[in-house]
Amino acid sequence: MLLRRLMAALFPVLLCLLCCILFQWLDGLMQAGSFFLFLVKGLLLGCMTGLLLPVAGIAAKNNGLVPWLFIAAGLLALLLLYQYLEIQQAVNWPALKALITISGHAVLAEGTVASFLLLTGIINRRK
Repeated sequence: MLLRRLMAALFPVLLCLLCCILFQWLDGLMQAGSFFLFLVKGLLLGCMTGLLLPVAGIAAKNNGLVPWLFIAAGLLALLLLYQYLEIQQAVNWPALKALITISGHAVLAEGTVASFLLLTGIINRRK
Protein backbone atom coordinates (compact mmCIF):
# COMPACT_ATOMS: atom_id res chain seq x y z
CA MET A 1 0.00 0.00 0.00
CA LEU A 2 2.87 2.36 0.79
CA LEU A 3 4.39 1.67 -2.63
CA ARG A 4 1.15 2.65 -4.39
CA ARG A 5 0.95 5.88 -2.39
CA LEU A 6 4.56 6.71 -3.19
CA MET A 7 3.93 5.95 -6.85
CA ALA A 8 0.85 8.22 -6.86
CA ALA A 9 2.87 11.03 -5.28
CA LEU A 10 6.22 10.67 -7.03
CA PHE A 11 5.40 9.75 -10.63
CA PRO A 12 3.56 13.01 -11.40
CA VAL A 13 6.50 14.96 -9.95
CA LEU A 14 8.90 12.94 -12.10
CA LEU A 15 6.76 13.65 -15.17
CA CYS A 16 6.87 17.36 -14.35
CA LEU A 17 10.66 17.27 -14.02
CA LEU A 18 10.97 15.37 -17.30
CA CYS A 19 8.74 17.93 -19.02
CA CYS A 20 10.86 20.81 -17.68
CA ILE A 21 14.06 19.14 -18.88
CA LEU A 22 12.57 18.54 -22.32
CA PHE A 23 11.39 22.17 -22.50
CA GLN A 24 14.93 23.39 -21.79
CA TRP A 25 16.31 21.03 -24.43
CA LEU A 26 13.75 22.22 -26.98
CA ASP A 27 14.62 25.87 -26.28
CA GLY A 28 18.21 25.15 -27.30
CA LEU A 29 17.19 23.03 -30.28
CA MET A 30 14.64 25.29 -32.02
CA GLN A 31 14.49 28.96 -32.86
CA ALA A 32 12.86 31.03 -30.13
CA GLY A 33 9.30 32.02 -30.92
CA SER A 34 8.86 29.64 -33.85
CA PHE A 35 5.51 28.00 -34.58
CA PHE A 36 6.94 24.51 -34.21
CA LEU A 37 8.57 25.28 -30.86
CA PHE A 38 5.22 26.32 -29.41
CA LEU A 39 3.48 23.37 -31.10
CA VAL A 40 5.95 20.76 -29.85
CA LYS A 41 5.90 22.23 -26.35
CA GLY A 42 2.09 22.17 -26.37
CA LEU A 43 1.98 18.58 -27.60
CA LEU A 44 4.50 17.54 -24.96
CA LEU A 45 2.63 19.36 -22.21
CA GLY A 46 -0.67 17.77 -23.24
CA CYS A 47 0.86 14.29 -23.26
CA MET A 48 2.39 14.80 -19.84
CA THR A 49 -0.92 16.11 -18.50
CA GLY A 50 -2.79 13.19 -20.02
CA LEU A 51 -0.37 10.73 -18.41
CA LEU A 52 -0.59 12.17 -14.90
CA LEU A 53 -3.48 10.04 -13.67
CA PRO A 54 -2.64 6.76 -15.45
CA VAL A 55 1.01 6.90 -14.35
CA ALA A 56 -0.12 7.52 -10.78
CA GLY A 57 -2.27 4.38 -11.00
CA ILE A 58 -5.63 6.16 -11.05
CA ALA A 59 -8.08 4.78 -13.62
CA ALA A 60 -11.12 6.56 -15.07
CA LYS A 61 -14.43 4.95 -15.91
CA ASN A 62 -15.27 4.90 -19.61
CA ASN A 63 -18.55 6.72 -20.24
CA GLY A 64 -18.84 6.07 -23.98
CA LEU A 65 -17.86 9.55 -25.12
CA VAL A 66 -14.36 8.64 -26.29
CA PRO A 67 -15.15 9.16 -30.02
CA TRP A 68 -15.98 12.79 -29.22
CA LEU A 69 -12.49 13.21 -27.78
CA PHE A 70 -11.06 12.14 -31.14
CA ILE A 71 -13.38 14.51 -33.00
CA ALA A 72 -12.35 17.45 -30.80
CA ALA A 73 -8.67 16.58 -31.21
CA GLY A 74 -9.14 16.41 -34.98
CA LEU A 75 -10.84 19.81 -35.08
CA LEU A 76 -7.99 21.32 -33.09
CA ALA A 77 -5.48 19.68 -35.44
CA LEU A 78 -7.28 21.30 -38.40
CA LEU A 79 -7.15 24.63 -36.61
CA LEU A 80 -3.42 24.25 -36.02
CA LEU A 81 -2.93 23.33 -39.68
CA TYR A 82 -4.82 26.46 -40.74
CA GLN A 83 -2.71 28.61 -38.42
CA TYR A 84 0.49 27.14 -39.84
CA LEU A 85 -0.68 27.74 -43.40
CA GLU A 86 -1.64 31.29 -42.46
CA ILE A 87 1.84 31.91 -41.06
CA GLN A 88 3.39 30.50 -44.25
CA GLN A 89 1.01 32.77 -46.23
CA ALA A 90 -0.39 29.80 -48.15
CA VAL A 91 -3.99 30.72 -47.31
CA ASN A 92 -5.65 34.02 -46.60
CA TRP A 93 -9.24 33.89 -45.39
CA PRO A 94 -10.14 37.25 -43.85
CA ALA A 95 -13.23 35.86 -42.11
CA LEU A 96 -11.18 33.26 -40.25
CA LYS A 97 -8.36 35.71 -39.60
CA ALA A 98 -10.83 37.91 -37.72
CA LEU A 99 -11.89 35.00 -35.50
CA ILE A 100 -8.65 33.08 -34.94
CA THR A 101 -5.64 34.47 -33.13
CA ILE A 102 -2.31 33.31 -34.44
CA SER A 103 0.15 33.69 -31.60
CA GLY A 104 2.56 31.41 -29.83
CA HIS A 105 0.43 31.22 -26.73
CA ALA A 106 -2.64 30.19 -28.71
CA VAL A 107 -0.64 27.50 -30.54
CA LEU A 108 0.74 26.25 -27.22
CA ALA A 109 -2.73 26.03 -25.66
CA GLU A 110 -4.32 24.41 -28.71
CA GLY A 111 -1.50 21.88 -29.02
CA THR A 112 -1.80 21.05 -25.33
CA VAL A 113 -5.53 20.45 -25.48
CA ALA A 114 -5.31 18.50 -28.76
CA SER A 115 -2.67 16.10 -27.49
CA PHE A 116 -4.42 15.73 -24.12
CA LEU A 117 -7.70 14.83 -25.83
CA LEU A 118 -6.00 12.42 -28.22
CA LEU A 119 -4.00 10.66 -25.52
CA THR A 120 -7.00 10.48 -23.19
CA GLY A 121 -9.07 8.99 -26.00
CA ILE A 122 -6.40 6.41 -26.77
CA ILE A 123 -6.02 5.41 -23.13
CA ASN A 124 -9.77 5.17 -22.48
CA ARG A 125 -11.00 3.52 -25.66
CA ARG A 126 -12.87 0.28 -25.27
CA LYS A 127 -11.01 -2.91 -25.85
